[in-house]
Amino acid sequence: MMRPTLLLLVVLATASCTPVQSASVSVGATSYQGVELDSGIEAFRGIPFALPPTGERRWRKPEPLEPPRGSVDATRFAPACMQTSSGVDWYHNLMKKVGADPAQFPAPAYSEDCLYLNVWTDLSAAPERPVVVYIHGGSNTGGWSYEPNYRGAALAEQGVVVVSVAYRLGAFGFLSHPELPDRNFALHDLALALHWVKDHIAAFGGDPGRITLMGESAGAANASHLMVSPLSAGLANRLIHQSGGWQFDGLADPAEAESRGLALERTLVTAEGGLDAMRQRSAKSVLEAATEVYEDYYFSPVPDSSSLPAPLGELADREALPPFDLLLGTNADEALMYLESDDTVRRWLAENLEPRQRAAVTDELDPTKTDREQLNRLDTAARFACPSMRLANAVARAGGRSFVYQFTRVRDGFKAVGAYHGAELPYVFDTHDEWLPTHAHDRELTAKMVDYWLSFAANGTPGKAGAASWPRWRADSQRVLVLGDTLSVQAFPDDALCRALVGLSR
Repeated sequence: MMRPTLLLLVVLATASCTPVQSASVSVGATSYQGVELDSGIEAFRGIPFALPPTGERRWRKPEPLEPPRGSVDATRFAPACMQTSSGVDWYHNLMKKVGADPAQFPAPAYSEDCLYLNVWTDLSAAPERPVVVYIHGGSNTGGWSYEPNYRGAALAEQGVVVVSVAYRLGAFGFLSHPELPDRNFALHDLALALHWVKDHIAAFGGDPGRITLMGESAGAANASHLMVSPLSAGLANRLIHQSGGWQFDGLADPAEAESRGLALERTLVTAEGGLDAMRQRSAKSVLEAATEVYEDYYFSPVPDSSSLPAPLGELADREALPPFDLLLGTNADEALMYLESDDTVRRWLAENLEPRQRAAVTDELDPTKTDREQLNRLDTAARFACPSMRLANAVARAGGRSFVYQFTRVRDGFKAVGAYHGAELPYVFDTHDEWLPTHAHDRELTAKMVDYWLSFAANGTPGKAGAASWPRWRADSQRVLVLGDTLSVQAFPDDALCRALVGLSR
């Protein structure tokens, strides 16, 4: 899988997010001390929701943290979870492609002690406001919960409570090993964070009965898993799923995941000792060894009875999906910035499709387009748009409501990357980095998208913004809202291509 974006980032806070005075929220005997921003929004940063998953707690289910009596400092973000520089490198590469200075993108601190969440709220507003819990992307190997374009102050001004959560990444969050009774520690982390939100968000002005999970890329996949996981089923009743999709059909192969786990043990431990010995190695040693052992491996959850018994596609086939409201979509150019100069359509077809499929797919391509244009459409459809539409259909069949979008806006000077993977996020959060060319139209589109997303979080139906109302997705009509230079409702453009791609090798 390509390297999904985390989201465009400048670590320096903008003037609108400058802390000016303290803020306090009490939960039982615990007093969380945050900061009030000059916008009037209160931010609570780095709230611990689990004991540190270090030492003997490494590669175990997270242990709930008993809230301490007295004051808890929630004025500073916690370190990001252990990861390589791949996330920072991704940003630097994107910035170079669009002529921005990569020096504007510094890295955060990293630590194995990273299970913290952040809350943005308006304590002066009426209580019982909708809650949006955001899960960051990053291929399950990178990213962090407080990248500046994920920060929720602007959304909190519009009447919601925003929470962003961290979870263990890479081998720390997804190790499989014969000695382990549990799997998918990252999902356990996220579920525990969601339980914390359910139990405590009322004190921050949120409605625990109206929790919407929102994620992008790997975060969208994780959010969708939480909607069906026994760990968290029923805690959230709405899902916003942005540029995910590819994990609809399957999870990681348990045999391969366990084989990689044993290879990590052999790399870390020269004598007998197994997991106990592995837990004694430093987090840096684990990260360095995992980088080699898991090269070309995508960290997906494995089937597991306690955390994720079956992939979404299997649940859909068995008509076992729970009903929930769904807002989902993809960007027009998800694959464009990842294409290599020597990639060809012929090679893509040969590597991804059975011979019987190639002719049908070729018939759906436009021969007047360049290989690069055709490859972008192919890979975007195969890995993002088509499985996302299948999820929309499955939710509709289960009795939920689905609303589908396609994001097509290309910023000035961004032709090389188009409406790239993650391009919609600064619009959704109303956060645009200074190096992103942002004009009046981008501000107008932002206001409309924020209205849609927050209306959905409030009542399960996207609001009406501008001239376009958002129709409910139906398998027989397949109407999507196009978010671009203009807003319009159109038929899903890749239906025929998706039908031809059915059976795509994974």
